[in-house]
Amino acid sequence: MAWLSRLLHEFSIEGITPIPIKYDSQVAIYIAKNSIFHERTKHNELDCHFVREKLMAGLISLNHVSTKQQLTNLLTKPLPSASHHDFLAKFGVQRTTRGGVGVSSGSSS
Repeated sequence: MAWLSRLLHEFSIEGITPIPIKYDSQVAIYIAKNSIFHERTKHNELDCHFVREKLMAGLISLNHVSTKQQLTNLLTKPLPSASHHDFLAKFGVQRTTRGGVGVSSGSSS
């Protein structure tokens, strides 16, 4: 996150922060925003400190998104066929007439 922000800043692209991080776990968002650690969260304390540091610095914002709308699930989880194809369409990938896939050009002809 930080390296991408610096790179875009070097290209004179401003106003990109805070970078929205969309997460489907409200508990993880709460833990990142809460400065008190509980015994159950000790195993991921380092990750929480990193995320909290970036959050407090204004580099990122944490936003909840429903699991059903989390696009990264396409790359990380087995999905039912309908969900798989819905996510592919959102990424601009569509079926070709031969049954393969192609990339949507964004224009209709």
